[in-house]
Amino acid sequence: MNSIDLNLIIGIAEVIFFATLSVLAVYLIISLKKFLSSISRIENEVIEITNQISPVIADMKFVTDDLKEIVERSKVQFHKIEDVSENVITKGEAVVKTLNAAHFYSTKLLANGVNFVSAISNGYRTFKQKLMVNSQLANREA
Repeated sequence: MNSIDLNLIIGIAEVIFFATLSVLAVYLIISLKKFLSSISRIENEVIEITNQISPVIADMKFVTDDLKEIVERSKVQFHKIEDVSENVITKGEAVVKTLNAAHFYSTKLLANGVNFVSAISNGYRTFKQKLMVNSQLANREA
């Protein structure tokens, strides 16, 4: 083999090498384009989701503001109910105290009345017995 044949083989090998390198470069470019396209699609989906979430987040702000207002109103109503219940308990305790006092005094008056009637009844019986004993003694003496 002479040098011309070797130069020809080297030339053919270089052409094949550069052709292969070019094919690989084209493949790399196509792969990068597909990758960039996928990234772009993902980016567009993220942007779309972000655009869809923005109104939801804004609505959530309104919802949380409404919930905050409801909680504040509930607190006010709770305090009103608490005050009313404390007043009801105070009034109820006063009514119970008054009823207990009325019961105590009425029981005391009733007991005094019963004792008074019993005393009069016993006094009348004793007086009647004394009169009978005196009248029987008077009848025996006569």
